Amino acid sequence: MPYTQPENVRHLVETTLTDAEIAALIEESDAEINRLITVEDAADPLIRKLSTTLTAKAILGRSPASFKVGEYSETNTVDDLEAEIAAVIRLLRHPNIKATDEPAPRRLTA
Repeated sequence: MPYTQPENVRHLVETTLTDAEIAALIEESDAEINRLITVEDAADPLIRKLSTTLTAKAILGRSPASFKVGEYSETNTVDDLEAEIAAVIRLLRHPNIKATDEPAPRRLTA
């Protein structure tokens, strides 16, 4: 099941793409999300937002005639989307902690 729907993407960009074409881009965006982070809950609003934003960015990149209708500025729409994508990924990524076989450092006592 996709993380977002074409109508959510249409809130950010106006495009002549069909819902089926947007759904194909959503599938690509969702695959990228699955590669970047471990999705624990597909209903997480941040996951939906990330999928929507990645798809909107893809539409703007492939269809320069598309323009924003959402909360982003006309001049820096792609830059704004990239910044939001990076922020959401930072929120969703879990720290990568690895255990080592090295002994713990000794404490000095007086």
